[in-house]
Amino acid sequence: MNTRTILTPATNAMDSLRHELDRLYDRVTTPALASSWPTRIFDSMRSHPAVNLLEDDDNLYFEAELPGVEGADLDIRASDRTITVSGCRTVDTPDDATTLRHERSTLRFERTMRLPVDVESDAIDARLESGVLTITLPKGKPARSRRVAVRNA
Repeated sequence: MNTRTILTPATNAMDSLRHELDRLYDRVTTPALASSWPTRIFDSMRSHPAVNLLEDDDNLYFEAELPGVEGADLDIRASDRTITVSGCRTVDTPDDATTLRHERSTLRFERTMRLPVDVESDAIDARLESGVLTITLPKGKPARSRRVAVRNA
């Protein structure tokens, strides 16, 4: 499969800063996210899964890291060149246990991303495997590229 990466994980400090500014911009310019504006910048980084958006000739592939999330706890919606993945991760502590350090907790999240092309919403497929959600979004017919032969006049 010939795949081109549209968004990749940050590899250095400047890429990391750019990535977080892009996420902040998405939160400000997406109406569904504006109402849940965080009180602290660290909350916004923790409440969004890390994602990749890839494409090939026929599909977009949205990948999200969702450790500890069950498929039944996810809600995926695609419309108007956007995709929204929301859900929750529940962390239960046994009643007879004493907490010595508490960094993981129950978490609600929502991630909305603009898509570069229209997609066929009836043919979207989602798979959760080993904590990674992969959503295959078939491109709409006008968005598919094709080679056009040039005829001599």
